[in-house]
Amino acid sequence: MGSQQDKLNYLAELTETSTPQFFKTLSGKELTELKVYVESVVNKREAGLDRLFESMSMMMKFIPNFILHAITPKYIEPSIAARITGKLTVKQALGVTTGLPIEYIGDTSAYLESQLAADILSGIKNSRVEKILAYLVSNHPLKALDILEHVSNDLLKIAKPLIPESLSVHIGLSSARQEILEKIQQL
Repeated sequence: MGSQQDKLNYLAELTETSTPQFFKTLSGKELTELKVYVESVVNKREAGLDRLFESMSMMMKFIPNFILHAITPKYIEPSIAARITGKLTVKQALGVTTGLPIEYIGDTSAYLESQLAADILSGIKNSRVEKILAYLVSNHPLKALDILEHVSNDLLKIAKPLIPESLSVHIGLSSARQEILEKIQQL
């Protein structure tokens, strides 16, 4: 069922805040119960939405990208765009991403699964990805760390000058976030 640290990291990634300190004092059994409870709340809240987002992603395949570039930021909130993106292949997501504003990509990335966000960012040209990373670090610093955990050293080197010193003293960083910060600092 995963280590205690894996469960803490899972809970930390659910929000853009640090987990409460008392989470670290929970026993393995209590932490497992908390994780199962949180997962059930999330699943209940999202019941039925997956099918809707699958349908929307299927429809998007038939709309030319230049039209998607014009309407997406105007009519689709980043949280919804992230759910739709989760149903696309990385190649399809990159096709749409190329024409979207940096801020929109950054805000949408904050709602994506970290691995998917990393895969998409890895497919974007360095000059553009640097701007997206700067936006993410500035506006969603904890999610940026979660995403950076899954990128290549090349992208970490791009991100390194963008990460403020103050982030390394952030109280309550999960061990995964601390580890990626240390890795970046050592580059």
